[in-house]
Amino acid sequence: MTETTRSLNITPEEIESGKTMAVVAYIIFFVPLLMEDARKNKFVMFHTEQSIVLVIVNVIGVILGTIGSMFCIGVVFYLINLFAFVLAIMGIINAINGKATPLPLVGQFGEKFNLVK
Repeated sequence: MTETTRSLNITPEEIESGKTMAVVAYIIFFVPLLMEDARKNKFVMFHTEQSIVLVIVNVIGVILGTIGSMFCIGVVFYLINLFAFVLAIMGIINAINGKATPLPLVGQFGEKFNLVK
């Protein structure tokens, strides 16, 4: 178990039973929020929270990219979306490996703003 997994009190059973739904959270973030079993699993909710942060980053990137395209700086903001995609892949890999590690640069915002209750 990783340090973060221990600090969140995630049991090995929760990790094993929640791996699939944790991966689904990065693909379609709201699915685990609709399923009662997934909502009770701390591992799944951790990864759902991380995926919600990525959705927010993507929305910001799209909005700024659209506005920025009028000013020829849109490419910079489209790179934000590429960055979010890479982070989603990292999150999926963490979920498959049973890790509850916050994503680089943006992951701490999920815990800070308590996005999933």
